[in-house]
Formats: sequence, C-alpha cells, structure tokens
Amino acid sequence: MHATPTMPFETMTRTRVLAIPKKNGKYEYQIDQLQPAETLTCVHSLFPHYGDKPCWYVKPRLNQPIPVE
Repeated sequence: MHATPTMPFETMTRTRVLAIPKKNGKYEYQIDQLQPAETLTCVHSLFPHYGDKPCWYVKPRLNQPIPVE
C-alpha cells in the first residue's frame, strides 16, 4: 500500500508467536492462546506520529516472535 496525503496510516495483522526460553538456552515457540492475532498500525513517515511507529520500522519486525521473560 502506498501512502497518500489522505491516508498516511497502514494497518497490518499478525499472528502472535511467543518465544519461551528453556533451561538449555533454546527457545520453544507457541502461538499466544489469549490473543492469537494482533493488528498493528504504522505511519508512512520517517518519524513516529500520534504514537504509531513508522512502517519502515514495523514491517521487518512483523514476523519476529515476542520474547517472554
């Protein structure tokens, strides 16, 4: 989606995958049972606006697992 002056924001949906550390230093991956899907909003700009992160920052990190500590 390309940004326009009337729609600078973009929404993306992802599956929340949790990275749970194990004792041997490896990780176990599970889909979050409480909130399996999440919708993120980003803005097409260089800097954050209205509390939303820029899309160039969000898109590469969209499919990374969420670390649980």
